[in-house]
Formats: sequence, C-alpha cells, structure tokens
Amino acid sequence: MRLRRPRKSMSIQNVTIVTFICLFLLSLVTIEKLVLNNWQSSITRETAGMSEKMNQDVIEKMNSFLRVPVTANELGKNLIENKSIDFLNEKSRNSFFIGILESYEKEIYSFTYASVDGEYYGALRNNKGELELIKNNDETGGESWRCAVNEDLTAGALLQSAGTFDPRQQDWYQAAEKEKKSVFSPVYRDFIVNDLAVSVSCPIYDEEGMLKGILGTHMLLSDIGAYLKNEGAGFKGYVSVMEKDTRYLIANSMGEDNYTAAGDGSLKRNTIDDLSIPVWKDSYEKYLKSQKTEFLWKAGDTDWYANVKEYRKAGLDWVIISMIPGSLLAAELNRNIGVSAELAVIAGALSITIFFLIIRRLYKPINGLLTIAENISAGNLEQRVEIVRNDEIGRISNVFNRLADNLLDMVKHLECIVEMRTKELNKANEILRESQSQLHLILDTTAEAIFGTDLNGRFTFCNKSCLRLLGYTKPEELLGNDMHFFADFLSPEKNGGERTGVLRRADGTCFDAEYRALPQLRDGKHVGYVITFSDITERKKGEEKIRFLSYHDPLTGLVNRRRFEQEMKRADTQLNQPVSLIFLDLNGLKLINDTFGHTAGDEFIVKVAQVLKMNCREGDVAARIGGDEFTVLLPRTSRDEADSIAGRIKNQVAVEKVNMVSCSVAVGIGTKAKHWQKIDRILETAENEMYKEKSISSINFGIHAINGIITSLHMKSPWEKKHSEEVSKLCERIGLAMGLPETEIKKLRDGAYLHDIGKITLSESVLEKPHDQLTEAEHEMMRQHPAIGYRILNLSQETLDLANGVYGHHECWDGSGYPKGLKGEEIPLISRILSVAEGYERILNREDNREAGKEKALQAILNGSGQKYDPTIVELFVLIMKENK
Repeated sequence: MRLRRPRKSMSIQNVTIVTFICLFLLSLVTIEKLVLNNWQSSITRETAGMSEKMNQDVIEKMNSFLRVPVTANELGKNLIENKSIDFLNEKSRNSFFIGILESYEKEIYSFTYASVDGEYYGALRNNKGELELIKNNDETGGESWRCAVNEDLTAGALLQSAGTFDPRQQDWYQAAEKEKKSVFSPVYRDFIVNDLAVSVSCPIYDEEGMLKGILGTHMLLSDIGAYLKNEGAGFKGYVSVMEKDTRYLIANSMGEDNYTAAGDGSLKRNTIDDLSIPVWKDSYEKYLKSQKTEFLWKAGDTDWYANVKEYRKAGLDWVIISMIPGSLLAAELNRNIGVSAELAVIAGALSITIFFLIIRRLYKPINGLLTIAENISAGNLEQRVEIVRNDEIGRISNVFNRLADNLLDMVKHLECIVEMRTKELNKANEILRESQSQLHLILDTTAEAIFGTDLNGRFTFCNKSCLRLLGYTKPEELLGNDMHFFADFLSPEKNGGERTGVLRRADGTCFDAEYRALPQLRDGKHVGYVITFSDITERKKGEEKIRFLSYHDPLTGLVNRRRFEQEMKRADTQLNQPVSLIFLDLNGLKLINDTFGHTAGDEFIVKVAQVLKMNCREGDVAARIGGDEFTVLLPRTSRDEADSIAGRIKNQVAVEKVNMVSCSVAVGIGTKAKHWQKIDRILETAENEMYKEKSISSINFGIHAINGIITSLHMKSPWEKKHSEEVSKLCERIGLAMGLPETEIKKLRDGAYLHDIGKITLSESVLEKPHDQLTEAEHEMMRQHPAIGYRILNLSQETLDLANGVYGHHECWDGSGYPKGLKGEEIPLISRILSVAEGYERILNREDNREAGKEKALQAILNGSGQKYDPTIVELFVLIMKENK
C-alpha cells in the first residue's frame, strides 16, 4: 500500500500573522469609512440643529423684543385707567410719555396716546437719540408738533410741524379700535421718520366701557433688522423675517434693504424674491408646498441649511427663515480626515511589526512541546517538557507534565485502585442497609402520617403517625388491605398536589385531612404511591371562624358592611322588587360611652341588634355597617311594609334602657320600585331620611338622656340627690336676694340641681367617701366631673345655657380652682353663686348637730371670702343666713 504524502500547509504562526494583517487592514478601512460617514452625518445634523437653534433663539428674542411695547402699553393703560395721569396737566402728561421711553431705550421709537376727539400726545426718540415731545390739540390748530423737552418736562421750542394730522385715521388706531384689545398694526410708513414702522396699540375705556382713546407704542423695522443682524452673527448664519401672505420683508440680518425710497419720497417695499441669495425664495416655496420646516440646498459650491418657522401675534402673521452655510464645519472635517489617515498608516505599520516579533517569540516553545508529546505517545512516559516561561504555553507545558505524571502513576497502581474501589463498594452497601433502617426510624418519629400503596390501592407500609390518626394499633391491621376510602387519592390528575378530603377512622368516625400523593418508582417503573396526610380539623374550625368574622360584626353577630353590600347587590333583581332599605343610627351612643363607659355603649349596640334580629323575616338581612349605624335589607317589601317594620323596631328599642337612659334610634327608609333605580342611591335616600329624623329626634333625646343620667346618679347615691335639692334651694334664695330676673333664677335653680351630674362616672364607694379620705387617683377622678357635666349638658338645647355655669363651679376667686384656673369676674356668675351654696351645704350635711353645723359652715364661707368665694356674694349670703335664724 502506497502512503499518501501529507499536504503542505501554512504553519499556525504564519496563519496568525497573515490573518492579523488582513483583519487589521480591513478594520482600519472600515473604521475610516464609518468615521467619515459619521462626520458627514454629524455635520448635517449639527448644521441643521444650529439652523433650528438659531431660528428658535430668534423667535425667543423676537418675543422678548416685541414684549416690550406690549408691556409699555399695559403699564400706560393701568396708569390711565387708575387716573394716575392727568392729561390736562402738561407736566404730568409729558412725564408719563418720557418716563416710558427712558425705561425702554432700544426697543421703542415712539410712545403716543390718541383720544377719540383727535387729540394726540406722546414722545419720540430722534435720529440723535434725543427725546422730543409730540402734541396735537386745539393749541396746535390740529397740526402735529414736535417740540424740545425743557428741564421741568414742559414742551420747549417747536422743532417741526408735520402739518394737519388726524391720528384716528392711522392703521394702528383703527386696528385697536376694531379688535377692542391690544393688537399689532400692519406695517406702515412713519409720517415723521422716513422709515417703515409697526405699532402695538391698546384701547383705553372709561368706567362705563366707552372708548376714551388708543395708546400706541411704535417700533422702526430698521431697529428689528439691526437686532437680527446681531443674532445671526452669533451663529455665523443669516435670518430674514417677512409677512406670510404678502412676502414683504420685515427685517433681515444681511443688511439688505427691506424697502427702497423713490424720488418723490415714497417707499417701495421689497419682498423675499428681492434677496440676493435665491435659496430664501426656494425655501419659502418649498415650505408652502410641503409644510416641512427644514431644507438642504446646493448653491454653487456651498450647502445651505434652511429652517422655516411661522411667527404669529395678534395682528402679526410673519415667517422667519434661518440660513447656515455647511462650509462652517466642512473645513474642519477635511483637516480631521487628513490627520486621521496619516495617524492610521503610522499606527498600522508599527502594530504589524510589533505583532510579528511577539508571535515569533511566543510560538518558539511549541516545537519542543510537540517533540515531547510524540515521545510520550510512543510509550516513553519518563519524558518531560522543559518549561521556559510562565505564560499560557508554559502553563500548558506544566499541565502536560502533570498529566504524564498522573498517567504513569495510574499505570503503576492500577491493581491497588481496583482493590480500593471494591472495598468502597462493600462499605456503600453496608451504609445503604443502615440508611434503610434509619429511614424506618425517621418515618415512625415524624408527626405527619405517611403510608404507601401499590397500584391496586393496597397498603404496603405505614408509619406510627398514620396508625394513630386512623385509630389502628399495629401495621398488620393495614398492610395488604384495600383502603377504599383512599381510592380518590390515587387519581392521576391529583398526584403531587395538596388536596383536602374526609377520612374514616377505624371506629367509623371521620375527620378532615390534608394530603399529598406522589408516585412511587422502582427502576423507572411506577409501582405505587407514597401518601402523606395530616388532621386539619382544628384548622378548618379556625378557618370557619375567620370566614365568619370576615363577614360578621364580632360584637352583635350581624353581617358587616362588606357582606351587606354583597347581599344588597345580590338582592337587586326584578324578582325581588320592590326592595326596601332601612338605615338606623343610634342616638346618644357617644354620650353613653363617655358617661358610663364603652361597656355600657356595647350593651346599647347589642340591644339594638337583638331588636333587629327579632324583626327580620326569612330573606331579610340586618347589618352593622359602622360604630353606631345599622341597615336592614328587605327584599319584596313595599314602602308601607317597610314603614311598619321600622316603626316596630323604633318602639321596641325605646323600651330598652342602659343605666336609666332610654335607648333611641333615628330611622330612614328607601324603596326601589323601578328596575332603572340604582340600589346604591336607594341606600343614600334612606341615609338622608335618617339624618333628617336624627336632627329632630336628637332634641328630645338630649333632655330625656339628661333626666335619665341624673336619676341614675341619685339612685347610686341618695346623699347626692339631697345635696342637689338643697343647693338648688340655696341658689334660688341667693338669686332672689340679688334681684335677678325670673329667667336667671330658673337657670340658677336648674343648674344647681344638675351641677354634679358629671359624677355619674364615679363608683358608689367614691361618691360616699369624705373628701379627706379620697386617694390621689380618686381625687383626680373627682376633679373630672365638671368637664363631664359640661359635655352632658351640651347635649340638649334646654340645658345648653347651664353648661358653662356647671363647668366653672369649682373655680376659685383667687384663680386657684379648676378646671381652667379662672380668676375673679372671669368666672361666670352662676358658678360663683353655686360655689358658695355648695360649699355651705356640703359642710352642713356632714355634721350631726345641724345648729352647730350651720355656724361651722357659715364660718367656713367667711374664711374663704376673697380666696375661694366671691366676697360680694359671701356678704349677701351671710346676711341671708342670719336673717333666717
């Protein structure tokens, strides 16, 4: 057989060098091309952007420039309408016009005012920048005079007469008169300066809305052109402004004429077609046809970037065109391209040379590595590669040597390795047997029940928890048996997922369980199932309780707002019509909570809920939807039936009492009788009716509640009842002695009877204790009773005027009392009288000997005069007591 000679090929070293050179040159050319294109695109974008930016800046500057005359007009209008300017006073009038011109030196050429009678006043800035006054009235004989300005702001020497002049015939006057607002005038020739001008005119009206005259602020178009020239120079471009419809030039930054003067002095206006650069006209024509705003034109060797913007104001319809030559950035591009090309050539040559030298040095150790590899492949395992460098090839050589060492070791110790692997296998089998034993132990100690079945549903194993939960004592009672009540566990669609179900114990009882069934595999074949389960009876009870609480009020057991809204929507069908709703609100729940505590308030709520339950029929739904708000849903119930049910509820609630306070509710009813009515609106109707009734019933409830509270207090402490009655009599005697009106005496008598009503919150033990035996905490509780009494008496209109007197009956004349520390006559009169009567009665009734007690009590009142008690009232009270001995 003839061997084929190997085909000649390039070495890896040469292939690497050639590939690098080709890729380097290709990358260099590509990058240069991309950079060139990118620069060209950048020039286009940058120049177009500059054109756009220049046009935008021009618009902003034009806005600023043209805002000046508008501002001047507004300032003048305010001064005139506020009558700050007296046009009959020449000095005041001249000061007004000259002040405006001096405030705006560059933008305004002239500022004038023309009245409806033809009078014309103002000021202008001449070609020398000097200010002159203008006037046209009876004094000038109807002619328009230009006068110098004296130091005292009066008109000086006549400089020029422009002849007969009627300002009302001027375009700027007629434009403002027609539009009835501030407006820019059409461009016109100024009659004083031989130039084109544009004005901003503003009408002035009197208080009846009649036109008084027109303010005019005038600008020369040559000023706008000079302004644009400065703006264009900043961008090294050009700007022109023209009227949109007529194409007449307004201004331009090139210094070209916007108009030409004829021999007879008339002015001929130029259009955009008269500009020296044709692209102005071309850009505008293109804009009118396409409505595009950006254009690129080639004019000779120059690229022009144009941007067109419309500029509109009241009375103005102008177009602004900006031009920037592309040559601004092209020269810089050409220089950059030349420099880049030279640098690229130098960098390429240097890179190729360095790369060639590095490759030769790096690839040299590979030849030695190939020679050693051939010797090892021939069976000479003792050969090793000499490591020259610690680079990648050096590390490859090191790995190659270690590989040869490992190969030599493996050959020498192969038998030892086989013997060692055999021992390890035996040990693994022993560990496996121990693991199976440990698995059974783990299964028996785990809290979760676990068992296995074959494919026919027969038990194959089970743990102790499984036996305990199912009520069996040993595995033999289950193993091999067909557990038919587990058949549902083995449905293929349920494998692997958690499920709940009901399981049967050995004694026949059942319980709720959560289980998971997983397939049991052996050698890749499905041989049965592994099932884990746990008793969730208690958890289900907890979930049911949570579910109940999520839809029910825990205090009353009625459904809550959330469930009621669901039931209301469910009942909103034609089958259930008419549907009625009762809205109830508890009267005085806050009073009961504040007075007797929240336990009493809860008792009130529960009693109302019980009444609602008794009056609900099958299908009705009663709910507590707020702290003191209840609703009742009545399907298939007319308005009359709902009225009857609501009346029955109110009557039954009124029978109930909480701490002697009669219970009361305000009720509102709404009925949905038509299918198009919204059930939510019906509920709102019922709520609104409830509030109407509540506003009426709360008046009666207040006085009944107060009577109930004072009765409850007196039942708690008979001493307090006697104290109230005695203090009331004493106050009445003091009032009569003071000569107070009968209405004030009645207030004294009633206030004295109710002055301790705030003690209803105190326990009987505290009420019966003498003051000197109270603890610090009990003293603090006692000090709260004036404030509590104040809140209770504010509940009723009939006791409202008693509240302040009761609130201050423990204040002292010298300011040492409570609750506010009032002093002297800051304390209400009823409070000062109450204080004396209560102090006397409290000491008197604590004494066994009444006669001795009177002397002791009276002496205590005298001792407190000027400190605790009002001295005047004390003096009168002592006199009363001595007269009645």
